[in-house]
Amino acid sequence: MSQARFSDDDELPKLESIINALKCEQTGHIMEAILLYEESIYKLNQMATAEPNKKQLCGKYLKMYEARAKQLRDQVKTHLHSSKMLDRISIERDARGRSYQRLFGPYLDDNVKEAHLNEPHLTEQNHFKNLLNFFEVLVKNCRYLKYIRLTTRPDPVVPQNQIHILQKIRADLGTGNIHMNFQLDDTLHDRKIVLSSGVVIKIGRGLHYFEPQDNEYTLGQCDFDFRKCLATEVDIWKCRAFAKKPKELRDRDEYHESSLKEEHDRSSAIARAYSSE
Repeated sequence: MSQARFSDDDELPKLESIINALKCEQTGHIMEAILLYEESIYKLNQMATAEPNKKQLCGKYLKMYEARAKQLRDQVKTHLHSSKMLDRISIERDARGRSYQRLFGPYLDDNVKEAHLNEPHLTEQNHFKNLLNFFEVLVKNCRYLKYIRLTTRPDPVVPQNQIHILQKIRADLGTGNIHMNFQLDDTLHDRKIVLSSGVVIKIGRGLHYFEPQDNEYTLGQCDFDFRKCLATEVDIWKCRAFAKKPKELRDRDEYHESSLKEEHDRSSAIARAYSSE
């Protein structure tokens, strides 16, 4: 990525991430806009460090973008506070048939363009296998998925290995035009999946509710329905969507609504004709 430079009239250059953030706001992609504002804040901090004489100018824009990012985060929180529970699933110890596809598949559809995942524990090999399987289910079901944001705790033992694996996953998703951003948060505790369609999934054990498999030659390596589970609870909530529907879906819904109205009008006309005889 090319470095942005300051112009002679002491004006801050327009960052691509800011332009994209504004576009995301206009199209209703709130969660992605938050990411782009935060990315711009990070870049401005880098600029201020690299060129101390521009620190005051950067600070001016930092306050502006930080305030806007906070407004959008508060908007997301407002949506979440108005949510209602759709389902509560109890998973018993040693239960099978509880794969991500079976549990979450009904909520992963074309309305999902963004997905935020909070998973505190991503340090062991089986953790990353679970993560990859979930991403496979997510990408397969959500045709219009464009953005994944992952938040996890840093690995206290081998942090570079964790970052290296996440970078490889991000690069692979990028080949399918899906942008993945990950951030490390020492204080992260909550485990949840937030979809731009307004669905929020909270799992007591996060993604890791499967018993680890010591033997690689057992069923369940690929199809997680064969895996035994640990006991946990899954709560699925629904609130207002954080993003507008893709245009194709809006057109399809409008077509269906129009067709239903026409069918209703025809039925009403027939009923009136018979009643008048």
